[in-house]
Amino acid sequence: MTAISDIPALRHADPATLRQLVRSSRPVRFPAGTVLRRAGEPSPFLLLLTGTVVSRHVTAAGGEVWPARWTGPAIVDKPALLVDTVPATDLLAVEAGTARLLPRADFRLLLDREEGVRAHVLRHLARDALAGRDRLATTTTQPAPVRVAAFLLATGDAGWRGSQEELARVLGLSRVTVNRALRRLALAGAVRAGRRGVVVTDPRRLADLARAG
Repeated sequence: MTAISDIPALRHADPATLRQLVRSSRPVRFPAGTVLRRAGEPSPFLLLLTGTVVSRHVTAAGGEVWPARWTGPAIVDKPALLVDTVPATDLLAVEAGTARLLPRADFRLLLDREEGVRAHVLRHLARDALAGRDRLATTTTQPAPVRVAAFLLATGDAGWRGSQEELARVLGLSRVTVNRALRRLALAGAVRAGRRGVVVTDPRRLADLARAG
């Protein structure tokens, strides 16, 4: 059974702090497809224990882009918890999951009191900011196969768990474009694509393809 102490940011938190977080939060369960936050609403503090949640932007044409994705155990959408502006994206559960909801003020108090938690959160915010900068540069200058290869390379041994349609939403590409890119990567022996996701079979070859642009 997953506990809040399994969340990476909280693994080294003081036990008394963890007990207080449990007392201050309430447990929730949600099926796949649940909208946990609507665009334009304040962000809940979500201690995600199990399942996968994405940030979703719905385009004018009715398509979807998923700018961010979290698989439990994790703290969902940290930046939205630290600013007073409301997010412009939904939070959507793409898998059934469990979580604990905590008031945003308690999260900010946690950062003030727990140096280890604060350092962890700051490192991840910095890493995500740099990754976003790199992703923007890749998006505007590189062809789709290179973008797909770079994304899969960044997943490490985990590969991609999900459908090609979901991968397309994360990358802001069409499903057809992602399918073609994966076929090219598979023919090169770098990945193996199946119904449940994409497995990286040759990281070195994939790295070469990610630099090919």
